Amino acid sequence: MDNQGAAAAVADQEDLTKKFCKKSAADSANQSSSDSREMSAKKVDYTALVGAADSASAQTAEAGETISSAAPAFLMASPPSQHQHQHQHQHQRLAELVPAGEAGAVIEGDDIELFAADDDDDSLAPSDAETERSVRVLRPVSTQQQFDDRHGGRLVRRPLLHRLRDRLKSAKTGCPPDRGRLCGALVQLLPFLGIMREYNLREWLLPDLISGLTVGIMHIPQGMAYAFLAELPPYLGLYTSFFPPLIYFFFGTSRQISMGTLAIVSLLIGSLVRKNLPAVAMQVTPAGDNVTAEAFIVNATSMATDQSWGSDPLIRSRVSLACATCLCVGLIQLLMGILRLGFLTRYLSDPLISGFTMGVAVHVFSSQIKYVLGISVPGRNGLASLPLHYYDLACNIGQTNFVTLGIAAVAVVILYVTKEFVNPRVRKKIKAPLPTELIIVTLGTVISYVFDLKKNYNVKIVGTIPTGIPPPEFPDLSVLQPSMAVEIITVAIIAFSVCVSLAKIFGKKYNYEVAPSQELIAYGICNTVGAFFHCWPAGSSLSRSAVQDSMGGKTQVAALVSSTLLLLVLLFVGKYFETVPNCCLSAIILVAIKGMLEQVKEAPILWRLSPYDFWTWIVTCLGVVLLSVDYGLIMGLAFSVFSIIVRTQSPTSSILGRITGTDLYKNVHAYDDIEEVAGLKIFRFEGSLYFACAENFRESLYRKTGVNPRRIVQQRRRLGEKYARVTATSDASTATVKRTFTRMSESEKAEAAKAVGLDWPRVPVQHVILDASTWGYIDYVGVRALSQAIQEYRDIGVAVYIANPKCGIRACLERSDFYEKNRYDIIYVSVHDAVLAAQFDQRAALRKSEQQLLSASSAAIKVSSPTDGETSAAAQLRKRAEANGAEQDDSAKAVTKV
Repeated sequence: MDNQGAAAAVADQEDLTKKFCKKSAADSANQSSSDSREMSAKKVDYTALVGAADSASAQTAEAGETISSAAPAFLMASPPSQHQHQHQHQHQRLAELVPAGEAGAVIEGDDIELFAADDDDDSLAPSDAETERSVRVLRPVSTQQQFDDRHGGRLVRRPLLHRLRDRLKSAKTGCPPDRGRLCGALVQLLPFLGIMREYNLREWLLPDLISGLTVGIMHIPQGMAYAFLAELPPYLGLYTSFFPPLIYFFFGTSRQISMGTLAIVSLLIGSLVRKNLPAVAMQVTPAGDNVTAEAFIVNATSMATDQSWGSDPLIRSRVSLACATCLCVGLIQLLMGILRLGFLTRYLSDPLISGFTMGVAVHVFSSQIKYVLGISVPGRNGLASLPLHYYDLACNIGQTNFVTLGIAAVAVVILYVTKEFVNPRVRKKIKAPLPTELIIVTLGTVISYVFDLKKNYNVKIVGTIPTGIPPPEFPDLSVLQPSMAVEIITVAIIAFSVCVSLAKIFGKKYNYEVAPSQELIAYGICNTVGAFFHCWPAGSSLSRSAVQDSMGGKTQVAALVSSTLLLLVLLFVGKYFETVPNCCLSAIILVAIKGMLEQVKEAPILWRLSPYDFWTWIVTCLGVVLLSVDYGLIMGLAFSVFSIIVRTQSPTSSILGRITGTDLYKNVHAYDDIEEVAGLKIFRFEGSLYFACAENFRESLYRKTGVNPRRIVQQRRRLGEKYARVTATSDASTATVKRTFTRMSESEKAEAAKAVGLDWPRVPVQHVILDASTWGYIDYVGVRALSQAIQEYRDIGVAVYIANPKCGIRACLERSDFYEKNRYDIIYVSVHDAVLAAQFDQRAALRKSEQQLLSASSAAIKVSSPTDGETSAAAQLRKRAEANGAEQDDSAKAVTKV
């Protein structure tokens, strides 16, 4: 009798709902005949309201009777109040049906329209009406297939073979290149043509001249100083400062960077030269006899066609190795530019580059201590070379030359004070910094010459500087060894990464494009040509580029000016710098790397933003400092890739809820004004679905939704076996009872288990919606994991919908066997569409369960007495299952609620 009363109550409530909604629909048709008749059966009205819910809800709370809570939440509404009958516009009338900001329904036959309050409603307070804005969109609830059919949708991403075939066809049938295309290709290869074509001679020439002269003055001391880092003669730094900027003028796309010597690249070259020189020196003759280092150096010297610029065999061998390395670096960069491989540097993240630069700065600082102290220590190579270098310094600290130390200390103080305190004030007046480096070099040269520091105080000086430009000479490639390949590739990639990052900074500042692939070509040509003129690999310096920009440099014409100044120095002034103390150049380097050492300040910032980036910085920096430059870079790159793998295979996931009064779905833990939709779970997986994270996707789905279909199936199987053992009799064996129990519906199984004291595991939801908007891509393993999860949920009576997948995801599903196991209509265009479709299904299941409940209540009176050992309810269910077979019940929750 209780079941009959509940069914009657539900029927009365359903009649009330229909009458109320039909009346509303009739009123709507009288006021607007063209609004809803042309729409499809299911339509959605999204209204985004901010703060209007409380005001309107307070007014609608005074309405008369309400729809029963037995109906789904989205059907609940209040009848119009007396005040609201005054409104004639349809939007205002529809707002009366529901509290403001909450979805309501108007039902007429099979037409179901969902509406929410509009801000035109007079129920809003005057202040709200002035400040609130809303948007109203009326459209059908659509699956992805319906949406594509209606709007001509297509999968944008075509298969790779089809795209290659189309490109081949277009190449065969393409028109011959015309003059415009050839000119465009020429400008792309030689960007200076486009720059000079728009060159403003009146406004740009003077700033370029001033900035070029200033940067040229900086090139002189920096070039000579950075040659120390490269373990090369100081005058080679002048060559590296002269040729690369001249070549970059024609091929580079950046207008502000200053090419030339670069500290980090110079240190890498010095490490390579110092490490591989013993390997170069020990060669095997054709007869198989080992040749000593001295013999090989003399042999290399005798093969040289130009003896004027270097007579020291050791120096000659080092220069040969540096030039050969420069040629290889240039060819690698040129090949990468031709193949458009500039994107590879994206894998060198900013924390990786920052940690690497910090470690290199420590190496640079450490390498200059021996010049500042004026002592000689043996060169260290390989692993832990830096700690061993400090051990050697400690052992030889008693040999310190105090005159050298005093000169270096004074130079460092003057450079630091001028850079930090004087230049900022000077730039406010003349916009040009004081050429302190050049002043230090000039003073050091004069003092060294007047007091003959080398002879009287044993102060080491630069030495002979050849006059003029060396003739081109093909690098001696025989000095290269296979073991150098990793180091050479490292130099090529690091140099490009640092330079192109700096170029992009200025390009963004002045709103012009920097082409990474063209930059690769420019750097490759600079280093390839420079290798023939005794240069080591060049790069763009941040300090010189910043000065060129602050002086108003507009284009690379400034590079032509600085190269012209360096040419004059090489031809006429170079010999006057022969008495420069080495400690003065070391002081310039120590002050110049201050900015590199300050990158340690980034570590706390990275820790607050991302622990993965922080540990990438730490691992790279410590690897470079404690092991070596090349091994540290490899460690940092490996750790960076590992962190990416960890983050992609274990992305975050969450359950979504609906923000009250909107169609917006957010993380339920991120907002207070949010609630989960009854009867379903919305799951978002913040990552791509591929082989590495497929299992994690399934585990997260089961854990977050609280519904593990595998566990539920196992529990039901064990309970079925237990039920069969408990209810088995002499007339019905355990196997027979188990077979009969298996054919029952889920609700019947629950009743039968309850009758014998067993707790049948129920499923708390009827639908699971997967928000696929965050999926970047999916592979074969991901498709299998998705299909398996859908099938496992289907086995326990839970329907799975997929919302808003990208075109690439749908294309992959189309090419796989996904739709052989699943229907097309489980994919919806948005989460809200999937939610509404699930609620429609729940309402249909509710109607079905009501009919079943009424039929069961009527049949209960006519059921015969139960078999011995069985309860009355269990016998009724058994006889009905035997008569009618298995019956699926998709609305167990709704039946339980009623």
